[in-house]
Amino acid sequence: MEARGELAEVHVQRRPRIEKLFYRFFLPLGVLANISLGVIILDGLNPHGWTGWLQIATGAFCCTVAGWLAAAAWSKAYWNRTMTRQVTLWHQIADTFFKWLEEAPLPPDELRGLKNSLDKVVPAPHRH
Repeated sequence: MEARGELAEVHVQRRPRIEKLFYRFFLPLGVLANISLGVIILDGLNPHGWTGWLQIATGAFCCTVAGWLAAAAWSKAYWNRTMTRQVTLWHQIADTFFKWLEEAPLPPDELRGLKNSLDKVVPAPHRH
């Protein structure tokens, strides 16, 4: 029971190195660059005519992109933690259920029927 839960956590923790680098370095750098650019542009503007308003729109767009990137990073981290916790919980529930079934005196035909039902719901991985 414990091994399956640990396996789920190890599987989720193994990410490609480039993905870790992106989320730890490039994404925060991009957010800071966009926020800085947006603040600098918006700070020095006194809009005169359509070009001034175009510059304000550009600065607002940079701030929006920075917020969107920050929200995307937070969302990915949140859902990864949530899914890891959920998968671990379901593995524990399934392990408990099957341990109980192994101890219960069930006819072999009933166990085969259960296995067939589970095979329909959770297909076996393809082997090449």
